[in-house]
Amino acid sequence: MPKISKSAVFNAAKISAGCAAAIVISTLLGVKYSATAGLITVLSIQNTKKETAEIALKRLISFITAIITSFISFRFLGYTTTAFAVYLFVFILICGLFRAQSAIVPVSVLIAHILSEKHFDLQIVINEFLLLFIGAGTGFLLNLYLHRDTKKMVEYRTAVDDEIKAIIGRMADRVLVSDKSDYTGDCFRRLDGYMKSARDLAVLNRQNSLINNDNYDLLYLDMRQKQCTILYEMYKSVKEMDSTPEQAHILSELLKKIKDEYHEYNNVSRLLEETNKVITEMKDQKMPESRDEFENRASLYNLMIRTREFLTIKKMFMENNK
Repeated sequence: MPKISKSAVFNAAKISAGCAAAIVISTLLGVKYSATAGLITVLSIQNTKKETAEIALKRLISFITAIITSFISFRFLGYTTTAFAVYLFVFILICGLFRAQSAIVPVSVLIAHILSEKHFDLQIVINEFLLLFIGAGTGFLLNLYLHRDTKKMVEYRTAVDDEIKAIIGRMADRVLVSDKSDYTGDCFRRLDGYMKSARDLAVLNRQNSLINNDNYDLLYLDMRQKQCTILYEMYKSVKEMDSTPEQAHILSELLKKIKDEYHEYNNVSRLLEETNKVITEMKDQKMPESRDEFENRASLYNLMIRTREFLTIKKMFMENNK
């Protein structure tokens, strides 16, 4: 039997309480059809603050449009089903044109009240506006509890960084081992999972920030994603090597240093200098004497170039986000 989560229970309780509150407020203010305010509250609650605010604004604009459209329709065709159908036809087209389909049902329910009352005056327009305002306003206030989950975001970023460090550490070891039959890329599947979870939360956090549109987390993850692409190329270079050139020991030490100094705020300038120095030294060394040595040296050199690209991506990120 499926288990109901605590968050599902909390959301159900929040929506129910909000619906009841909107009905009570409408009743206390003497607004007719007060139950409609509760239904509008239910329809107004979205996953994030930003979505809830956008929905509320669209419904307000749609309400004004619906009032004008229904007024014309009822005036010329009377308070009939035909008049309501004509209004609905025009209103649906307008909402589709401006991507405000979510307003069709709640706003049309308000217009149906006017049809039931069979008269159109300022008092009934105010009544319907109050139903919309109380319902949408209550939904928005309920969603104010949503906040940026910075603690969880830090956990996800740490998980991504720790996995990358572990991958680099394994590279430092494996570059010195000829037999790589058990050197698999399973770690990259874990890394992809961490990246997806982190990105989903970063997007949600941004949506839950109405004023502070901080993109740092997304930019940081974009940088790490680019590094992950290079990291996989580095893994393939290590995997291709079936012997251990003497230069591999130098690179192994460099990879260990990168792993040890790998953290969010390192601008990697010193590591880049050291990497460039190793690349230059490798160019100055004598040419390989056998085909096997040539292929392994080529893989090793490609690994060095990819390592430089890996570090350069981080350096550019640090320079652009000071």
